[in-house]
Amino acid sequence: MIWATLSRVYRQPRYVGLTTLVAAVTLSTLLLLPNRALLFSILFSSTVEWQNKLSFFVSLHGALATNFTWLTGTYTVLIALLLGMNVSLLVYYTVRSQGSRRADRSLALTGVGGFVSSLLGIGCAACGTIVVTGALNILGIAWLLTYLPLHGAEFGILAVCLLLLTVFTLIKRINDPLVCRVT
Repeated sequence: MIWATLSRVYRQPRYVGLTTLVAAVTLSTLLLLPNRALLFSILFSSTVEWQNKLSFFVSLHGALATNFTWLTGTYTVLIALLLGMNVSLLVYYTVRSQGSRRADRSLALTGVGGFVSSLLGIGCAACGTIVVTGALNILGIAWLLTYLPLHGAEFGILAVCLLLLTVFTLIKRINDPLVCRVT
C-alpha cells in the first residue's frame, strides 16, 4: 500500500519537483538558521562582492558535515525530506479529494507540528538546540537540557516521528479518501 501510493504520486514530475523544492528550502533554512546574524551581515554588506556573497552562502551548507553530530545531521535531513513529502502528499490529496477541508486541516496541523518541533531540536554540536536553548536561557533554566538523555535532540526525533505519522496518515487517506468519488 505504501509503495504503491508513493509510486502513484511520484510518477508525476510536479510532485517530485515540489518535494525536492520544499526539502531543499527546509534544509537550507535549518542549516542557515544558526548562522543567521553572520549571514545577514555578509549578504547586506556593501563591501562584499556578490560572487563572494554567493560563495559564502553555499559554504554555510557545509555545516551539516562539520557542525552536526551524526544523529542531529540525520534527523535534520530526514525532517527536510519528510516535510517535502508531506507537502506533496497533502497537495495531491487535496487536489484529488476536492472536498473534506476538515481532514486537510488536521493533517496540515500535524505536519506543521512536526516542523515546529523540528525547529525546537535543530542545532549543532557546539551551540546546542537553537530555539530551546535560547528560550531556556531567557528563563535562566537552560541547564535543564543537560538532564535529557540526548541533550535536546529528543525534539528532532519527535519531529521525525510526527512527520512520519503525517506521511502514513496521508498515504492512508489517499488510498481511502473520506469523500466519495464522482462517477
